[in-house]
Amino acid sequence: MFKRLVVLCGAALLLAGCGTTAFTPQEYPLRPGLIPPFAVAGTARVTSDQPSTAPTLVYSYGGTKLSSTLDAITDAMTQQANEELQKNGHAHGGTTAKTIALRVDSLVSEYGIFSWSSNIKFHVRLGDGQGIDFAVHHASGEPLQDLNGCIAEGVMHLLTDQRVLAYLAS
Repeated sequence: MFKRLVVLCGAALLLAGCGTTAFTPQEYPLRPGLIPPFAVAGTARVTSDQPSTAPTLVYSYGGTKLSSTLDAITDAMTQQANEELQKNGHAHGGTTAKTIALRVDSLVSEYGIFSWSSNIKFHVRLGDGQGIDFAVHHASGEPLQDLNGCIAEGVMHLLTDQRVLAYLAS
């Protein structure tokens, strides 16, 4: 009887380790100064351009799997980008509404040597029709911080890119 109980508990633990857990992106705050102040002619807003609601695996290692959806990741990145626009974008005249349509194409974290390493790929379409692809790398000592930190670092790259800043200032 005891052997059966041990085998049954062991099997349950193995099955629990094989399941996929939902990853809900959360804002990882950027330190002040990482995005220098920039000029915005008129108003600016980042919107989501991600139609996919299909689940996507963002992390898998040692029986642990995390999944999310690209639209949830894009929404989190869009929200943080808008907050950073409000904090760091300074109106300098103009009445034009500037738009940035954002679409996250992938976010994946992998375990390396004593740390996690993630990559996010995203595309933006500026209101003037210009499309820009980004690929951003991030590393951390914890998988959830790695994923959320990668999203935040993507926002930082977006709002320090000279093409984006030129568009916002024009």
